[in-house]
Parts: sequence; structure tokens; C-alpha cells
Amino acid sequence: MRSKKTILLYSPHFIAPELRAGATYRAVPPLSHLALAGPLRQAGYEVVILDAKWDLDWQERTRDLADRLLCVGVTSLTGPAVSDGLEFSAFIRRLNPELPIIWGGWHATFAAQQAVEDPRVDIVVRGMGERTFVAVANAIALGGSFADIAGINYCEGGRFVATPDRKMEDINNFPPVPYDLIKPERYVVEMPNGRQASTIFSRGCPFTCDFCLDSKNQWLGMSIDRMIADIEFWISRGANRVLFYDGNFFLGRAHLMEFCKALLARDLPSRFRWIATAVGRRVAKMDDELLAHLKRAGLAQVAIGAESGSDELLSRITNKTTVETTLEAVRRLTRHGINQHLFFMVGYPNEPDNALDLTLEFVLKLKKINPDASLFLNYVTPLPGSEVYRIAVERGDVEPPQTFEDWARFDYTRPNLRGIDAGYARRVSRFHQFLGVAYPPKTRLRMPRSIQRLAQWRLDNGYFRFPIELSAISAVSSMRAMARH
Repeated sequence: MRSKKTILLYSPHFIAPELRAGATYRAVPPLSHLALAGPLRQAGYEVVILDAKWDLDWQERTRDLADRLLCVGVTSLTGPAVSDGLEFSAFIRRLNPELPIIWGGWHATFAAQQAVEDPRVDIVVRGMGERTFVAVANAIALGGSFADIAGINYCEGGRFVATPDRKMEDINNFPPVPYDLIKPERYVVEMPNGRQASTIFSRGCPFTCDFCLDSKNQWLGMSIDRMIADIEFWISRGANRVLFYDGNFFLGRAHLMEFCKALLARDLPSRFRWIATAVGRRVAKMDDELLAHLKRAGLAQVAIGAESGSDELLSRITNKTTVETTLEAVRRLTRHGINQHLFFMVGYPNEPDNALDLTLEFVLKLKKINPDASLFLNYVTPLPGSEVYRIAVERGDVEPPQTFEDWARFDYTRPNLRGIDAGYARRVSRFHQFLGVAYPPKTRLRMPRSIQRLAQWRLDNGYFRFPIELSAISAVSSMRAMARH
């Protein structure tokens, strides 16, 4: 039996080092650990959360806590979070070899066997962790067995054990988010459009996408009262924009109307604007009354997973959208004064030969509907357990990670498959650069009109060779930055 009652939860960096300076990245709170912390506290444990984005002194703070720790927890996404989390785990091993190290999160859930085979991981909590982590902590504290705890992988006597999955549970059964465990003001970040905070109100998604893990779970949503309380918390901390990190927020007309009415009843739209994620098919079917209510309730922007400009590819990988439904969604939102941010993915395994051409053409069509829409092209990341990963391995497009740590090499900002050559990657990169010049955000200093027109010509004609003006723009930007300092 262990008398120690403190549990340390570590949230690792989840993007590459060169991308960590952005305000948007620092604005994301450790949402998964905050979700765990409420039930752990309710069970009588003291919880400490360390966020690698902000807690640069994590080693020193961990040493200070070492004598009080019952166990530590690490969350993970595919990519850099794996190596960063394992660095933390290795530090714990050196600090106290007997201290149990528990991993969870999307990546560890779907790569649980590999994770628990790593000597820096003792237990993996799969899926929804609120009840499971408490049960594991109780077993550690009491010296009990893990055998009857649903939803975990562990090693016992040299034998790897995977217990049955735990059933999903209504998230309203769990305590409110314990924001006092973090410094909330850190996560209210000055952005061009205001002081932005981030939160989440649901789990899962009803759509089936080959590249995603969220769609493998049923959708579970928070009550309207709890959503409003959470929003009011962030407003009280200085936020006037809140980004909802839900996988798919716009589900159910009645629920959305109720949410709008609750916001309007408290006059919250006079104090903040909000951003949420949707699929094009849902938005395209929204009637004018609903869209008008959403606008009045403060909806500023909708993030839409457009994914690709190839209907052939879309029909293979998802049931949530088509090119036309995304176009119609953008048309309808633009008419109602609601902006959009669109996500695309490139570099799929076995994608049609013209998929990239069609995607870049599609982006330009969307920009002509709404020049203020923002867009981002990610590279497909073969997530463990996803259909994209299975296809990529089957085709030989990716070498299957042999160890848990091998998953750290994947990165959505660069090609992850063998079939993506340098020319493909260069075209994606330059398209992105010229798009920013031809359609600069209102918050960015505009380029001379002649350069904008040249960038527009390049986009319309797909000609990205000899990008002399990009070098000139880079030089001017550097000079301006030096002048400011």
C-alpha cells in the first residue's frame, strides 16, 4: 500500500520544435489532463498538471514533487508528442525507477501494445480515461490487481495483458473542469481578431473517415448549462473569442437553437465571438433561420474539414462531404457573414493522379466565393488503427513503426508517405506561399498590388517556378522585423 496521494500529469509538445513559437499553439490548454483531473480529485487525489508549452522548468518541478508522487500520467498524439512524452518518461525512470508511468490519449489507445512494450511505459489507459485512471490509481495506492480494470494494457510477470474495453459514459457525469490546476490567463492569447481561449464540449463524431480516430467513438456532448458556464469562465479571464475544439460541434438543429438562445439570454454575444468545427454536408443543409440565429449568437467562423478537391478520393475516405457540399456550405456561411477556415489533406496513399490538381483548383474556387476564408493544407498522417495506415502499409507507402518511439517520425506538416516526391511537396509549399500573397489576411500588412496580381496569376496558371518575388518578400519582412527590434 502506498500512502502518497499526488498524481503528476504531463502534457507533451505535440508539434515540431520549429513550430512551437506561434500564439495559437500556446493557447491550447491541456484539455485531456483537465478532464482526468476532476475525477481524480473527486477520488481524493492531489493533481499537478505540467504543460510542456509553458512549464519549461518541468524537470525541476518534477524533482520537487518526487517524494509525494503516487504515479505519473502522459497523454499523446501521433508525432512529436510521442518522443517528447518518452523523454519525460525516461526522466521519471531515472528519478525513481519504481514510480508507475501511465500513458493515455488517442495515440497510446490505438498503439497500446507497442506502448506497453516500451520500458518507459508501465500501463496504457485506452479510450475514455476518467474512470479508468482513477481505478488504476486506486490499485496502485492499495497494492491491488489491475486484472479487473477495464480499458488498460499492462505487463505482469513478463506477460502482456489487455483487458476488455471500457464502455463510454455520459461526460456530464464527471465533475466540472478544474481550471484552478492551470494558470488560465496563459491560455488567453492575443490574436489578430481578439483575445482567444480554447475549450471543448464533446467527444466523438458520427461520421466515418479513414484518416481519423475520433470517428471510432460515439458522440457524447456536454449539457448547455455546463457549456455556458465554461464560456463565462473564459470571458471572466479576459477572452473575447473562444475556439471550440470539438471534432464536430454542429450536430442537431434543436440543440444548436437551444445553445444560441442560452447565449442570447445572457447577452454573451456582446462580450465574445466563437469558432467551431463542422462538416460541409451539415452546414449546406442549415436553413436561413438557423444560420441567422448562429450569427446573432456570436458565431464568427466555422472550421470545415474539406479534405480534398477530388470527389473520387472523398468517396473512398469519408462519408461526410463532397466538393459541392463544401462549396454550398461556404456560400451559405458567407451570405450570413460567418467566415470559414477550411482544412485540406494532401499526400493520401493511392490517391488519384489528379487529386492534388483538383484540390488546388478547389481552394481557388473557395477563395473566389470568400476571399477572407483561411485555408490550410496538411499532409496525411497515418494514425495507428486508421484505414489510411492500413492501406499505406499494405501498399508499402510507409514502413510500419517497429517500436512505440518510431511513431514520433510522423508530422502533418511534411510528407509522411514514400510516394510523395520533392516536386509534389514543393508545389504544395509554394501554392501555400502564393495563396498568402494573393489573398493576404486583413490583419497582415498587404503587399504591393503588382505582387498580389503576379501571385494570383501564378495560382490561376499553376506556375510556381522561379519564385523571385517570394525571396523579395522574405527580405522585406526580415528588414521590417529588424526595424521593430
